Amino acid sequence: MDMKFNTVDVERMLLDMGQGRKYSARAMQLMLMVLLKEGSTHGYQLIRRFAQLSQNSYVPSAGAVYPALAYCATQGWVLIEEEGRRKMYSLTKEGQAYLQEQKEKCDYLMQSLTYRGRKLVWIRQMLAEHNSDEDLKAAQEQTGWLPEFVQVRHSLKQAMFEQSTASLARQAEVVAILEKAIAEIRNLPKESEKCSPNN
Repeated sequence: MDMKFNTVDVERMLLDMGQGRKYSARAMQLMLMVLLKEGSTHGYQLIRRFAQLSQNSYVPSAGAVYPALAYCATQGWVLIEEEGRRKMYSLTKEGQAYLQEQKEKCDYLMQSLTYRGRKLVWIRQMLAEHNSDEDLKAAQEQTGWLPEFVQVRHSLKQAMFEQSTASLARQAEVVAILEKAIAEIRNLPKESEKCSPNN
């Protein structure tokens, strides 16, 4: 049986294939340039922006950020200017054009970064001994996720676990159900398509 992945899915897997929870070098380059669209800044401020967007669930090391910025500079995508002992990084017109070419990839990457943070907020809620209505409302406002949205995701993972020892015939039934649901979800109209860290 052939595993079928479309080219976008393959690109996403490759972009994410770093070590553990890290991003690949290519992904880091794109994400840094997306953040530089907000304006010129220093490297440590970019690191802080990663932390902010991910609710501190992903804070890249200087060893990942600065080589990526240096590479982007060699490609003409980023301008590096000396400010005393520090360096100021800016996105060039060439960098803006390249980001536009890579729009789908950078949209996915920035969404994945904020997704990490949203998951962390709800994990903390799940681990809390007591969850008041106010706590759930605060988590919803912070993440933009309904509690039911979080619960159904958890329930799906649990349901898949329960079927992990099922017969091949039963697995085929599960696949058919999920493929239908996935198709319906993916056919929903897209609400926004912006290459922005603020999605």
